[in-house]
Amino acid sequence: MKFYLKQHRSRFFGFLLILAFLLWVLGVAEAASWTLLLYLFLVGAFLLIAGLLFAYSRQRRLYAFLSDQTKRIMPGDQDHLSQAISHKVNQLLQEQENQLTKESREKEQQVTFINLWVHQMKTPIAVLEMMAQENQLDSVEVLKETQRLKSGLNLVMNEARLLGGIGGDFVLKQVFLSKLVNQAVTEQKNFFIQHQVYPQVMISEELTLITDAKWLSFVVEQLVVNSIKYTKPGGKVKISATKLPEATELIIEDEGVGIPVGDLPRIKQAFFTGENGRKFGEATGMGLYLVDQVTGELGIKFDLQSQVGKGTKAILTIPDGQ
Repeated sequence: MKFYLKQHRSRFFGFLLILAFLLWVLGVAEAASWTLLLYLFLVGAFLLIAGLLFAYSRQRRLYAFLSDQTKRIMPGDQDHLSQAISHKVNQLLQEQENQLTKESREKEQQVTFINLWVHQMKTPIAVLEMMAQENQLDSVEVLKETQRLKSGLNLVMNEARLLGGIGGDFVLKQVFLSKLVNQAVTEQKNFFIQHQVYPQVMISEELTLITDAKWLSFVVEQLVVNSIKYTKPGGKVKISATKLPEATELIIEDEGVGIPVGDLPRIKQAFFTGENGRKFGEATGMGLYLVDQVTGELGIKFDLQSQVGKGTKAILTIPDGQ
Protein backbone atom coordinates (compact mmCIF):
# COMPACT_ATOMS: atom_id res chain seq x y z
CA MET A 1 0.00 0.00 0.00
CA LYS A 2 2.84 2.34 0.88
CA PHE A 3 4.49 1.77 -2.52
CA TYR A 4 1.16 2.29 -4.29
CA LEU A 5 0.47 5.61 -2.50
CA LYS A 6 4.00 6.78 -3.19
CA GLN A 7 3.61 5.99 -6.88
CA HIS A 8 0.24 7.79 -7.22
CA ARG A 9 0.73 10.74 -4.86
CA SER A 10 1.63 13.13 -7.70
CA ARG A 11 -1.59 12.20 -9.53
CA PHE A 12 -3.60 12.55 -6.30
CA PHE A 13 -2.31 16.02 -5.44
CA GLY A 14 -2.40 17.10 -9.08
CA PHE A 15 -6.07 16.12 -9.35
CA LEU A 16 -6.92 17.95 -6.13
CA LEU A 17 -5.12 21.08 -7.32
CA ILE A 18 -6.98 21.03 -10.64
CA LEU A 19 -10.29 20.45 -8.85
CA ALA A 20 -9.56 23.26 -6.36
CA PHE A 21 -8.58 25.58 -9.22
CA LEU A 22 -11.80 24.89 -11.14
CA LEU A 23 -13.88 25.41 -8.03
CA TRP A 24 -12.01 28.66 -7.27
CA VAL A 25 -12.71 29.90 -10.80
CA LEU A 26 -16.39 29.11 -10.33
CA GLY A 27 -16.34 30.86 -6.98
CA VAL A 28 -14.66 33.95 -8.34
CA ALA A 29 -17.19 33.98 -11.16
CA GLU A 30 -19.93 33.66 -8.49
CA ALA A 31 -21.44 30.74 -10.41
CA ALA A 32 -22.16 28.91 -7.13
CA SER A 33 -21.98 29.49 -3.40
CA TRP A 34 -18.77 28.76 -1.51
CA THR A 35 -20.61 26.16 0.60
CA LEU A 36 -21.65 24.28 -2.53
CA LEU A 37 -18.14 24.52 -3.95
CA LEU A 38 -16.63 23.11 -0.76
CA TYR A 39 -19.17 20.30 -0.85
CA LEU A 40 -18.27 19.50 -4.46
CA PHE A 41 -14.57 19.58 -3.57
CA LEU A 42 -15.05 17.09 -0.71
CA VAL A 43 -17.21 14.80 -2.89
CA GLY A 44 -14.57 14.91 -5.66
CA ALA A 45 -11.79 14.12 -3.18
CA PHE A 46 -13.81 11.24 -1.74
CA LEU A 47 -14.46 9.78 -5.18
CA LEU A 48 -10.78 10.12 -6.06
CA ILE A 49 -9.65 8.30 -2.91
CA ALA A 50 -12.31 5.63 -3.40
CA GLY A 51 -11.14 5.14 -6.99
CA LEU A 52 -7.52 4.81 -5.91
CA LEU A 53 -8.42 2.29 -3.21
CA PHE A 54 -10.51 0.29 -5.68
CA ALA A 55 -7.64 0.27 -8.17
CA TYR A 56 -5.23 -0.82 -5.42
CA SER A 57 -7.51 -3.69 -4.40
CA ARG A 58 -7.33 -4.99 -7.98
CA GLN A 59 -3.51 -4.75 -8.05
CA ARG A 60 -2.50 -5.44 -4.45
CA ARG A 61 -0.51 -8.60 -5.24
CA LEU A 62 1.50 -6.76 -7.89
CA TYR A 63 2.36 -3.96 -5.45
CA ALA A 64 3.19 -6.47 -2.71
CA PHE A 65 5.75 -7.93 -5.14
CA LEU A 66 7.12 -4.51 -6.14
CA SER A 67 7.52 -3.48 -2.49
CA ASP A 68 9.49 -6.71 -1.67
CA GLN A 69 6.77 -8.18 0.54
CA THR A 70 6.93 -11.33 -1.59
CA LYS A 71 9.39 -12.75 -4.13
CA ARG A 72 6.74 -14.14 -6.47
CA ILE A 73 3.58 -12.66 -7.99
CA MET A 74 0.73 -14.97 -7.10
CA PRO A 75 -2.39 -15.16 -9.28
CA GLY A 76 -5.45 -13.37 -7.97
CA ASP A 77 -5.33 -9.75 -9.14
CA GLN A 78 -8.26 -8.81 -11.38
CA ASP A 79 -6.53 -5.98 -13.21
CA HIS A 80 -5.49 -6.94 -16.76
CA LEU A 81 -2.12 -5.15 -16.56
CA SER A 82 -1.35 -6.83 -13.25
CA GLN A 83 -2.24 -10.23 -14.67
CA ALA A 84 -0.06 -9.65 -17.75
CA ILE A 85 2.91 -8.57 -15.60
CA SER A 86 2.32 -11.50 -13.23
CA HIS A 87 2.32 -13.97 -16.12
CA LYS A 88 5.48 -12.51 -17.67
CA VAL A 89 7.44 -12.29 -14.40
CA ASN A 90 6.47 -15.82 -13.37
CA GLN A 91 7.44 -17.05 -16.83
CA LEU A 92 10.88 -15.40 -16.53
CA LEU A 93 11.34 -16.77 -13.00
CA GLN A 94 10.44 -20.27 -14.20
CA GLU A 95 12.90 -20.00 -17.08
CA GLN A 96 15.61 -18.84 -14.68
CA GLU A 97 14.80 -21.70 -12.31
CA ASN A 98 14.96 -24.21 -15.17
CA GLN A 99 18.31 -22.78 -16.30
CA LEU A 100 19.75 -23.02 -12.79
CA THR A 101 18.49 -26.60 -12.48
CA LYS A 102 20.05 -27.46 -15.83
CA GLU A 103 23.40 -25.90 -14.89
CA SER A 104 23.36 -27.67 -11.52
CA ARG A 105 22.62 -31.00 -13.22
CA GLU A 106 25.41 -30.43 -15.77
CA LYS A 107 27.89 -29.54 -13.03
CA GLU A 108 26.93 -32.63 -11.05
CA GLN A 109 27.27 -34.74 -14.19
CA GLN A 110 30.72 -33.30 -14.90
CA VAL A 111 31.92 -33.95 -11.34
CA THR A 112 30.64 -37.53 -11.52
CA PHE A 113 32.33 -38.07 -14.89
CA ILE A 114 35.64 -36.59 -13.71
CA ASN A 115 35.63 -38.81 -10.61
CA LEU A 116 34.89 -41.87 -12.74
CA TRP A 117 37.53 -40.87 -15.30
CA VAL A 118 40.22 -40.28 -12.63
CA HIS A 119 39.46 -43.68 -11.14
CA GLN A 120 39.83 -45.39 -14.53
CA MET A 121 43.04 -43.51 -15.42
CA LYS A 122 44.68 -44.92 -12.29
CA THR A 123 44.83 -48.34 -13.95
CA PRO A 124 47.09 -47.52 -16.96
CA ILE A 125 49.27 -45.30 -14.76
CA ALA A 126 49.66 -48.12 -12.22
CA VAL A 127 50.53 -50.59 -15.00
CA LEU A 128 53.19 -48.28 -16.46
CA GLU A 129 54.62 -47.62 -13.00
CA MET A 130 54.80 -51.33 -12.23
CA MET A 131 56.56 -52.08 -15.54
CA ALA A 132 59.07 -49.31 -14.84
CA GLN A 133 59.76 -50.54 -11.31
CA GLU A 134 60.31 -54.11 -12.51
CA ASN A 135 62.37 -52.87 -15.47
CA GLN A 136 60.03 -54.66 -17.89
CA LEU A 137 59.00 -51.84 -20.21
CA ASP A 138 57.49 -53.62 -23.19
CA SER A 139 56.87 -51.24 -26.11
CA VAL A 140 53.59 -52.92 -27.09
CA GLU A 141 52.26 -52.77 -23.53
CA VAL A 142 53.43 -49.17 -23.09
CA LEU A 143 51.62 -48.16 -26.29
CA LYS A 144 48.53 -49.99 -25.08
CA GLU A 145 48.43 -48.09 -21.79
CA THR A 146 49.26 -44.71 -23.34
CA GLN A 147 46.49 -45.31 -25.86
CA ARG A 148 44.06 -45.77 -22.96
CA LEU A 149 45.32 -42.54 -21.42
CA LYS A 150 44.98 -40.65 -24.73
CA SER A 151 41.45 -41.94 -25.30
CA GLY A 152 40.46 -40.95 -21.78
CA LEU A 153 41.97 -37.47 -22.12
CA ASN A 154 40.28 -36.95 -25.49
CA LEU A 155 36.93 -37.94 -24.02
CA VAL A 156 37.17 -35.71 -20.94
CA MET A 157 38.41 -32.68 -22.91
CA ASN A 158 35.56 -32.92 -25.40
CA GLU A 159 33.06 -33.40 -22.58
CA ALA A 160 34.31 -30.15 -21.02
CA ARG A 161 34.11 -28.32 -24.38
CA LEU A 162 30.61 -29.61 -24.98
CA LEU A 163 29.39 -28.38 -21.59
CA GLY A 164 30.69 -24.93 -22.48
CA GLY A 165 28.73 -25.08 -25.74
CA ILE A 166 30.30 -25.75 -29.13
CA GLY A 167 28.79 -22.66 -30.76
CA GLY A 168 32.01 -20.70 -30.30
CA ASP A 169 34.11 -23.67 -31.37
CA PHE A 170 32.09 -24.43 -34.46
CA VAL A 171 33.57 -23.96 -37.95
CA LEU A 172 31.69 -25.10 -41.04
CA LYS A 173 33.78 -25.90 -44.07
CA GLN A 174 34.03 -28.35 -46.96
CA VAL A 175 35.41 -31.68 -45.79
CA PHE A 176 36.54 -34.69 -47.82
CA LEU A 177 34.84 -37.49 -45.91
CA SER A 178 37.29 -40.22 -46.99
CA LYS A 179 40.25 -38.19 -45.73
CA LEU A 180 38.55 -37.42 -42.40
CA VAL A 181 37.62 -41.07 -41.78
CA ASN A 182 41.06 -42.37 -42.73
CA GLN A 183 42.68 -39.90 -40.33
CA ALA A 184 40.37 -41.09 -37.56
CA VAL A 185 41.27 -44.73 -38.34
CA THR A 186 44.99 -43.89 -38.35
CA GLU A 187 44.63 -42.25 -34.93
CA GLN A 188 43.37 -45.60 -33.62
CA LYS A 189 45.96 -47.72 -35.47
CA ASN A 190 47.57 -49.06 -32.29
CA PHE A 191 44.15 -49.83 -30.83
CA PHE A 192 43.28 -51.86 -33.94
CA ILE A 193 46.58 -53.77 -33.67
CA GLN A 194 46.19 -54.47 -29.95
CA HIS A 195 42.72 -55.94 -30.45
CA GLN A 196 43.65 -57.66 -33.74
CA VAL A 197 40.71 -55.97 -35.45
CA TYR A 198 40.93 -54.76 -39.05
CA PRO A 199 39.48 -51.55 -40.53
CA GLN A 200 37.82 -51.50 -43.93
CA VAL A 201 37.07 -48.04 -45.34
CA MET A 202 34.82 -47.89 -48.42
CA ILE A 203 34.27 -44.19 -49.16
CA SER A 204 34.74 -42.36 -52.43
CA GLU A 205 37.60 -39.87 -52.34
CA GLU A 206 35.42 -37.30 -54.13
CA LEU A 207 32.64 -37.35 -51.51
CA THR A 208 32.52 -34.03 -49.66
CA LEU A 209 30.47 -32.55 -46.81
CA ILE A 210 29.88 -29.13 -45.29
CA THR A 211 30.43 -29.70 -41.57
CA ASP A 212 32.75 -29.10 -38.62
CA ALA A 213 35.75 -31.37 -39.24
CA LYS A 214 37.02 -31.48 -35.66
CA TRP A 215 33.73 -32.45 -34.05
CA LEU A 216 32.81 -34.93 -36.77
CA SER A 217 36.26 -36.51 -36.31
CA PHE A 218 35.53 -36.88 -32.60
CA VAL A 219 32.23 -38.61 -33.39
CA VAL A 220 33.84 -41.01 -35.89
CA GLU A 221 36.77 -41.81 -33.57
CA GLN A 222 34.46 -42.51 -30.64
CA LEU A 223 32.29 -44.85 -32.71
CA VAL A 224 35.37 -46.59 -34.11
CA VAL A 225 36.82 -47.06 -30.60
CA ASN A 226 33.53 -48.60 -29.44
CA SER A 227 33.48 -50.93 -32.44
CA ILE A 228 37.07 -52.10 -31.81
CA LYS A 229 36.46 -52.57 -28.09
CA TYR A 230 33.53 -54.94 -28.56
CA THR A 231 34.78 -56.85 -31.63
CA LYS A 232 36.54 -60.18 -31.20
CA PRO A 233 40.11 -60.68 -32.55
CA GLY A 234 40.07 -61.25 -36.30
CA GLY A 235 36.89 -59.22 -36.78
CA LYS A 236 36.42 -56.18 -39.00
CA VAL A 237 35.15 -52.62 -38.59
CA LYS A 238 33.61 -51.50 -41.88
CA ILE A 239 33.13 -47.82 -42.64
CA SER A 240 31.12 -46.83 -45.70
CA ALA A 241 29.23 -43.84 -47.02
CA THR A 242 26.30 -43.38 -49.40
CA LYS A 243 25.15 -40.16 -51.05
CA LEU A 244 21.41 -39.65 -50.58
CA PRO A 245 19.25 -37.02 -52.36
CA GLU A 246 19.63 -34.41 -49.59
CA ALA A 247 22.14 -35.99 -47.23
CA THR A 248 25.10 -38.31 -46.84
CA GLU A 249 24.78 -41.52 -44.85
CA LEU A 250 27.93 -42.61 -43.02
CA ILE A 251 27.84 -46.15 -41.59
CA ILE A 252 30.28 -47.64 -39.06
CA GLU A 253 29.58 -51.34 -38.74
CA ASP A 254 31.37 -53.92 -36.59
CA GLU A 255 31.28 -57.68 -36.11
CA GLY A 256 31.15 -57.41 -32.35
CA VAL A 257 29.06 -58.83 -29.53
CA GLY A 258 26.10 -56.56 -30.27
CA ILE A 259 23.94 -54.60 -27.82
CA PRO A 260 21.20 -56.41 -25.88
CA VAL A 261 17.69 -55.33 -26.88
CA GLY A 262 16.94 -54.14 -23.35
CA ASP A 263 19.94 -51.79 -23.39
CA LEU A 264 19.30 -50.12 -26.77
CA PRO A 265 16.72 -47.52 -25.57
CA ARG A 266 19.12 -46.30 -22.84
CA ILE A 267 22.47 -46.63 -24.62
CA LYS A 268 22.72 -42.87 -25.31
CA GLN A 269 22.10 -41.85 -21.70
CA ALA A 270 24.93 -40.41 -19.61
CA PHE A 271 26.79 -43.01 -17.47
CA PHE A 272 24.76 -45.93 -18.82
CA THR A 273 27.22 -48.79 -19.35
CA GLY A 274 24.76 -51.60 -19.94
CA GLU A 275 25.45 -55.32 -19.94
CA ASN A 276 28.49 -55.09 -22.25
CA GLY A 277 30.07 -52.30 -20.19
CA ARG A 278 29.86 -54.40 -17.04
CA LYS A 279 31.11 -57.50 -18.87
CA PHE A 280 34.09 -55.92 -20.65
CA GLY A 281 34.87 -53.27 -18.02
CA GLU A 282 36.45 -49.79 -18.42
CA ALA A 283 33.22 -48.27 -19.74
CA THR A 284 32.40 -44.75 -18.57
CA GLY A 285 28.96 -44.69 -20.15
CA MET A 286 29.79 -41.28 -21.66
CA GLY A 287 31.06 -42.15 -25.14
CA LEU A 288 27.75 -42.62 -26.94
CA TYR A 289 26.14 -39.91 -24.80
CA LEU A 290 28.70 -37.38 -26.05
CA VAL A 291 28.32 -38.64 -29.64
CA ASP A 292 24.56 -38.09 -29.34
CA GLN A 293 25.08 -34.57 -27.94
CA VAL A 294 27.60 -33.57 -30.62
CA THR A 295 25.57 -34.95 -33.52
CA GLY A 296 22.54 -33.09 -32.17
CA GLU A 297 24.54 -29.83 -32.22
CA LEU A 298 25.77 -30.56 -35.76
CA GLY A 299 22.27 -31.34 -37.02
CA ILE A 300 23.24 -34.96 -37.75
CA LYS A 301 20.78 -37.80 -37.22
CA PHE A 302 22.42 -40.56 -35.16
CA ASP A 303 20.92 -44.08 -35.11
CA LEU A 304 22.12 -47.39 -33.69
CA GLN A 305 21.07 -50.82 -34.94
CA SER A 306 22.36 -53.95 -33.26
CA GLN A 307 21.94 -57.70 -32.98
CA VAL A 308 23.45 -59.72 -30.16
CA GLY A 309 26.25 -61.90 -31.49
CA LYS A 310 26.24 -60.29 -34.94
CA GLY A 311 27.40 -56.73 -34.37
CA THR A 312 26.36 -53.10 -34.23
CA LYS A 313 25.75 -50.54 -36.96
CA ALA A 314 26.06 -46.80 -36.23
CA ILE A 315 24.34 -44.65 -38.87
CA LEU A 316 25.09 -40.94 -39.23
CA THR A 317 22.76 -39.08 -41.61
CA ILE A 318 24.50 -35.78 -42.43
CA PRO A 319 22.29 -33.23 -44.24
CA ASP A 320 23.68 -31.29 -47.21
CA GLY A 321 24.61 -27.66 -46.69
CA GLN A 322 23.96 -27.70 -42.92
